This record gives sequence, structure tokens and C-alpha cells, in this order.
Amino acid sequence: MRVAVVFAPARGGDSLAAMAQSMARALSAKGWSADLTEAKAGEAHRLTGYDYVIVGTEPVGLRGKIPHRLSDFLAQARTLQGTRSMAFVRKGAVASARALKRLMAVMESEGMIVNFAEVIAGVEDAAAAARDAPIERN
Repeated sequence: MRVAVVFAPARGGDSLAAMAQSMARALSAKGWSADLTEAKAGEAHRLTGYDYVIVGTEPVGLRGKIPHRLSDFLAQARTLQGTRSMAFVRKGAVASARALKRLMAVMESEGMIVNFAEVIAGVEDAAAAARDAPIERN
């Protein structure tokens, strides 16, 4: 199985990248092919051909917004209709649950099927969430 792990940090810092890397390592340990991609402004990356897509970010501000470039990235990724996926948000001081809800809405607006979602506190939690995600084919 091919899994894409896409992440979009809201600000500087490597904690979200470390979580995404932890997820990719946990998936590789299970024998799956895991590719790590940072969603950057103006870059288009095709997500076609992946069996499962994991998308993560962190809250922006006190209202739980998500980085706008993540929405743009997913809109340009092409052929996401029906792709099974997981959403995750790095736990912040406030509004993590609201940010997760917004992330799921953006993913579903692109036609993705979000079958697992988590607010994650650290790299150990990220690895556990990746192992627990329902990635198996039906």
C-alpha cells in the first residue's frame, strides 16, 4: 500500500514535521510505502496513486483556523475524489478541535473520505495514530 503523509505547519518550528516523520516511520515499519510531503505555497503535488492520504496541520490563532496554503495544495493535488484519508492536528493551547473540524471539512470538500481523525500531542502519539489508522483495504 502507498500512503502519503502531507503536513502544513502554521508557523516556524519542526514539531509538526517531526510528527509527520514519526507517522511515516511507523507506516514503513508495517511494510507500507510512506511518502512525506510538506504542503508549500504555490507547489502542486499529485496525490494520485496513493491508497491512503494522511493530512496534518496545526491551529492558526485563537479561532482554530488552518493554513490557507493547505486548502490550495489539496485543491491542486488532483483526483482526490473517493480517497480514504486521515486528518490530524497538532495539539495547541486552544482551538485544536476546531482546527481539526475545519481540516476535515476542507478534505471532504475535495472529495476525500476522512475515516480517522485525531488531535495529537507528540511524536509518540503520532506514531500510535498512524498504526491505528484504518488503512487496510476493504
